[in-house]
Amino acid sequence: MDRGATQETAAVTARSFVIWGEELSRRGRYAAAEKLYQRAQCLVERTFGQQHPMMAEVLECYSDLLVRTNRRAEGIAMKGRSEEIWRAYASRFCRTQIQARSLPSCWAEGRVRTAVIASDGIRTVHIRRVSSGGI
Repeated sequence: MDRGATQETAAVTARSFVIWGEELSRRGRYAAAEKLYQRAQCLVERTFGQQHPMMAEVLECYSDLLVRTNRRAEGIAMKGRSEEIWRAYASRFCRTQIQARSLPSCWAEGRVRTAVIASDGIRTVHIRRVSSGGI
């Protein structure tokens, strides 16, 4: 299998882990959900590296679980790492100077599901909350 096919398979698998992790978390099966997030995190790190946008996605969802399971400090730290990855990604892939900004407080309070973190007037980098609760 070539590198591209391997990466595509890894991406699909990691996203499946995250989707199922979210579903299990909604059902209150936090331990099972956490194992899936950990598997997704390891797979993404091994395949794409620690600074890939897919890692940011995994960390966002995992951080929500940590907050739900009374590990708020861990969740906030993980969310911060996710934001750093998104900012680095935006600055590398937007061709013109971007205005990157921190997440609004309504995101932290769980009132919004998407937030814009960077825009160059043409492309906008959004981050998305998969779950309804959390940070």
